[in-house]
Amino acid sequence: MILVIILSFFVISFFMGMMVHSSFMYEDKRGLDRNSKKAWILCMVVGLGITSWMFGYGYYVNFGR
Repeated sequence: MILVIILSFFVISFFMGMMVHSSFMYEDKRGLDRNSKKAWILCMVVGLGITSWMFGYGYYVNFGR
């Protein structure tokens, strides 16, 4: 069960990063190319942060009090 939770965390964070990347790249960004590795890593870190917040907040609401 722990393995499923860990895998789901990484899958959700990957797809969250994909959503951030698609919205970020279709804006007019002058300093970044469309296939920029820097932008990809930035968006994946943002996706990881959003998913970490969702999992952490869910844990706090359900078990933290």
